[in-house]
Amino acid sequence: MFTVERVVSNEGKGRVIQEVVELDVNTAAKELDLTRYRTIRAWNFECFEDLQKLTLRWNLFKRIENFECLTSLTYLTLYDNQIDKLENLENLVNLTFLDVSFNRIPKIEGLENLKKLKELYLVHNKIQIIEGLENQTELELIELGDNRIRFIKNLGHLKKLKKLFLGANQIRKIEGLDELTNLEDLSIPANAITVIAGLDNLKKLKTLGLAQNGIRKMDGLGGLKSLVSLDLNDNLIERVENVDQILGLRTLWLRNNKLSSWQELLALRDITQLRMLMLEMNPVYSSDYTYRNRMREVLPQIKMLDGLPVGWIQGDPYQPLPKDFFENFKTIN
Repeated sequence: MFTVERVVSNEGKGRVIQEVVELDVNTAAKELDLTRYRTIRAWNFECFEDLQKLTLRWNLFKRIENFECLTSLTYLTLYDNQIDKLENLENLVNLTFLDVSFNRIPKIEGLENLKKLKELYLVHNKIQIIEGLENQTELELIELGDNRIRFIKNLGHLKKLKKLFLGANQIRKIEGLDELTNLEDLSIPANAITVIAGLDNLKKLKTLGLAQNGIRKMDGLGGLKSLVSLDLNDNLIERVENVDQILGLRTLWLRNNKLSSWQELLALRDITQLRMLMLEMNPVYSSDYTYRNRMREVLPQIKMLDGLPVGWIQGDPYQPLPKDFFENFKTIN
């Protein structure tokens, strides 16, 4: 019988009541979900004939263990537990999806046999170095946000990588990406980047996120011929410049920068496909009425401004949405 040890109640002052339970499960099931079951340990997975998807989110696991028999597993999530080491995964050779986000892991290790892995999520851990991915050449997505990473490195061999997320780390320089020529989505917000550089080889990049850094200049984007969405919110940009580098943009985010001149915004007219623009919290803003009317004159191609239709009237809940309102959101990607 499939067995788990779980917390029944926590009475405080260290008094935790636990129980061991044999669960009546369908051993022929291909999916097992024990989300929020307050599980500490689980064993006797041998009873499952062909388990392919295992969800153990929001539990109390401290170790990865007893999964050795789950050789058919393709999907495993241990999101939000208390795990401090990646281990005992060597038999899960068919795994394509692994999520161990919101744990206490300091190092990427123990993944050597997971050669079919396509998606790896390690958000909100204690990782300092990108490493241990030498055999994961099938990876298409890596999410390492909210860790302690300082350098982008050891990724050049991941030729199939399409999405890379490194938000809320300690990165000061965009580097180590030259060989990731299939990358389509790159997100490095909330770091300490001051200069946009190191992106010239990313010809297939469609979406770039660099919000909440210390960027002062719009530059270094000339090689991004496929770019359609650029997020530079919450930086220190004072001028709209080098627009010739981003003529294919459909979405541009510049909220909370230092833009103070309408004359500067005229340069965005050259981006003829631009449909969505975020400019709130810049000095150029005065009153909403004046701001929106002026924007329609300066940039007639814009359909959405600061998340609302460009002609939106504040305080009027009965105004109809434009016919193309929902269509505009498709331009984000």
